Amino acid sequence: MGFLPKEEKCRKFHFAISRWYEILSKILSLLPINDAIRTSVLSIKWKYIWCNHTNLSLNKGTMRKPHVKGTMWRYLRDNEFVTRVNMVLRQHRGMEVEHMEIKFRLHGKHAEHIDRWVDFSIASKTKEFVIDLSGQDKNSFFLDLSCRKRSVTEEPYNLPSQLFSPTNGLYLRCLEFTTVSLKLPADFKGFVNLKSLSLVDVSITDEDVHCMLSKCNLLESLEISYCRTVTRIRMLHPLDRLKHLVVDICPILKEIELKCSPTTLKYSGTMVPLIFASISRLTNLSILFLTYQSALSYLITGFPSTLPRLETLTLLCAERERTIVPEGPFKFTYLRSLRLELVFSGLGNTRKTDALDYAYILKIAPFMETLEFSMWIKCLQQQPYCEEDGELRITPPHQHAHLKSVRISGFFGCKDQLELALHILRNSTVLEKMVITPKVEISNDLTYDCCCEEEHYVDGYRVATEFVLKADHHNVVDVVRVEPEFAETTVVEARKRRKTK
Repeated sequence: MGFLPKEEKCRKFHFAISRWYEILSKILSLLPINDAIRTSVLSIKWKYIWCNHTNLSLNKGTMRKPHVKGTMWRYLRDNEFVTRVNMVLRQHRGMEVEHMEIKFRLHGKHAEHIDRWVDFSIASKTKEFVIDLSGQDKNSFFLDLSCRKRSVTEEPYNLPSQLFSPTNGLYLRCLEFTTVSLKLPADFKGFVNLKSLSLVDVSITDEDVHCMLSKCNLLESLEISYCRTVTRIRMLHPLDRLKHLVVDICPILKEIELKCSPTTLKYSGTMVPLIFASISRLTNLSILFLTYQSALSYLITGFPSTLPRLETLTLLCAERERTIVPEGPFKFTYLRSLRLELVFSGLGNTRKTDALDYAYILKIAPFMETLEFSMWIKCLQQQPYCEEDGELRITPPHQHAHLKSVRISGFFGCKDQLELALHILRNSTVLEKMVITPKVEISNDLTYDCCCEEEHYVDGYRVATEFVLKADHHNVVDVVRVEPEFAETTVVEARKRRKTK
C-alpha cells in the first residue's frame, strides 16, 4: 500500500479534529451552561469549546458561583446576575442558539442590559426564546391574585421593537414572556414560523393579542395566563394548526372566541363564553372555576356536554348549594378518564351539598375507565359516620362494565362520602383498584390553608376501613393511612379555632 499524499493526510487530520470538536460541542450542549463553562479549565483545547453552547439557560441556578464545601449558597443579587450573564454572552460565539432563557427577577431599570441580551438572541438566530422576569414560581401568581396584590411593584421591562422585526421572525419557533410589558410596533409582520407562544403576567392590550395571533399562522400551542389587562381573546382569522390552548386566570377576561379546533383546552377563571369554530377535535379538557358552581350541573348542561369526542376531563368547582340535575338520555360516549375536584363549602355548621349525587356519573359515562374524586369538605362541624347516624342510603343499582381504577381523596368519613364510595364499589363489575385516602389533594394551591383539616385524617381512615373494606369482596380496596404533617398541637389549635367560630 502506498503512502497517502501530504494534502490527503492534512485533509483527514483536519476532518478528524473538526469531528472531535463537533462531538465535544454536542456533549457540552447537554450540560447546564455553568458546568459547560467549567470545562474550559481542563486544557487549552477545551478552553473555548463551550462557546458554541446551544442551550443558554441563564437563571439563578446556573449563574450562581460554584458551591464551596462547608459554605452556604448565597442569595444572588440582581447586579451579580447581570454581570455574569454579560460575561457569558460576551464570550459566546453567538451562532445558531437553539434555546435561550433569561429567568431572574428583573425590572425596567435593567432595560439597558436586557436589550443587549435580546439583541444577542436575534443575532444568534435563537429558535426558542424565554424571558421570565418574575423571579417566582408560576403558581405564586394564583396566590397574588387571590390576595389581590402584586408581588412586583417596580415598572416592568418593555420588550424592544427589534424583537418583533421581520428577520427575527424567520427563526423563532417558541416564545415565552413572563412579567414584561409588550407593545407591538405598527409595522409588525408576524412570526411566520412560530409554533408556541406563552404570555404570563404580561401587560398587553386586546388589540395586540389579536394582532399577534393573526400573524402567527403556524401556532400549535398558545398560553395566556395571569394577564391583568386582557378582556377578550378574539381571533376570527383561522388558526388551523392550534392544538393546545391554556387560558389561566385573567381577572377581567369576558370572552374567548377563536376560529380554531383545539384538541386540548385548559381554562381557569370565572365562567365566560367559550366559542370555537369547531369542537369536534377537543378530547382533553381541564376547567377550574373560581366562583361557586355545581360541577355536576356544569357537566351536563355546560360546555363539556357539547363536546362529542371528549376523552379526558378535569373539573374543579367549589359548591355551596345542592343542584338536582334532571335525568335524560345524555351520555359521554368517548369519556375514558374523569377527575373531579370538589370543594364542598358550608355556612356555619351546615352543609347543603351531597356527595352521593355524583353516583350519577356512572350513568352518563358508561365507558369510563378511570375516575378520581378529589374532595375538600370545608364545614365547621362535620362528623364521621357511625351506625348511630342511621342507615346508609342505597341508590338504585347501575352496573358499570368498564371502570377499572378509582381514587377518592379528602375522604373524611362523612356519611355521603361513604355512600358514594360504596355505590361505586358495588356497581363496578370490572374494578381492579380503589384507593381511598383522607389526605386533601385539591390542586392549584387552593388548599394552602387546609392544614386544619388534618384532624379528620384519623376519622376518615377509620370509617373507610370499617365500612368500605368490609364491603370489598374482591380485594380491590386500598385505604391509605396518612400521618398529619403538622404537629399535634397544630391540630388541637385548629379544633379550638373551630369551636370559637
